[in-house]
Amino acid sequence: MSTVMRIAYFSPLNPQKSGISDYSEELLPYVAQHAEIDLFVDDVAPSNREITENFAVHNFRAFGGMWQRQAYDVALYHMGNHTCHEFIYRTLLRHPGITVLHDYNLHLFVLETNASRRDYAGYVREMGYAYGAEGTAAARAAIRVRWDNPTLRYPLNERAIDSSLGLIVHNEFSKRLIQSSHPTTPVARVPHGMAIADSESASRTSLDIRESTFVVGTFGLATPEKRLDVVLRAFARFHRSFPDSMQLIVGEIPPGNDVASLVRELALDDCVRITGFVDKQSLHWHIQASDVCVNLRYPTCGETSGILLRCMAAAKPVIVSHVGSFAELPDGSCLKVFVDEEEIDGVAAALEHLAADGAERERMGRAAREYVRLEHDFAQTARGYVDFINGVLDGTCL
Repeated sequence: MSTVMRIAYFSPLNPQKSGISDYSEELLPYVAQHAEIDLFVDDVAPSNREITENFAVHNFRAFGGMWQRQAYDVALYHMGNHTCHEFIYRTLLRHPGITVLHDYNLHLFVLETNASRRDYAGYVREMGYAYGAEGTAAARAAIRVRWDNPTLRYPLNERAIDSSLGLIVHNEFSKRLIQSSHPTTPVARVPHGMAIADSESASRTSLDIRESTFVVGTFGLATPEKRLDVVLRAFARFHRSFPDSMQLIVGEIPPGNDVASLVRELALDDCVRITGFVDKQSLHWHIQASDVCVNLRYPTCGETSGILLRCMAAAKPVIVSHVGSFAELPDGSCLKVFVDEEEIDGVAAALEHLAADGAERERMGRAAREYVRLEHDFAQTARGYVDFINGVLDGTCL
């Protein structure tokens, strides 16, 4: 009988538009060095041939029977604050395993999965489970104002945490919160893996961007928490001092976040490029073409930003919000801006500082890349996952 750990691995995978899809596809070969892995997905067939040719892929509905036949030692669930994780959430509630909690706050996930089915009672039940009478009252109030939800006060992660044998998070911010609310639940901080990117000098040519232009890049799903209104207003001020400049907004823009209208309002049509969702290769080109990357976040769901680490791995200086896990980044590897009434001024000043000092950009980019190399190596991440899982299963990780 094999002594190698057998893992049932639940995660979104491409073509699902999620940073966790990319992350899992990069992480899997490293975890597979320590364990036998089968993948469980929803009704979207994986598109990455390297994944489908190297791993058995099953529909999540088959897992219950396979688990009863003792086909696996443990289930590993990648859980995030997006509706594409619904099949994972449903399974982890029935079959406890190790949950990788990419977002500490799951309120939007719970809200939107119930709202999409018009299951108002389901949302109320979730809030009641987590917060009792206070939660049910808050849920009913949220429904009355068209699903305007109190996400900051109520992270709605309680059922996921209670249903898990142990939790993996990617930052100390989330670990401390879980230890405070669930002191008996095993939890480990394992750094989010990230590969060091190769430089591509031809990126600007591929994207039809002049070499002389100073390029500011903002990447990823453009939710309101990414604060694109702040980014664009700060860029508008910066652009007045540095007219040969361009703002890239690369990533899917959800309905309701009318970025294009704000671009027109600020008269930035000629210097802002909005791409929408792009594939991984195009994303790489856009990051390489950027001189500075801006990754703001408020409110934060406790996430470690994969797209931020991708920019840092490409040796790009980054501007971030001084909140949550972002505050944990080494000062020399980024510029941190407080989320306050002077936030726009702070971002604009940071852009001007970096645009005026090429040597500082180079130094900060090298520091960012070195930080990722030392702290976010995929091999170390995979080892951390496996060591924690073993510790939970044998009872030594308490």
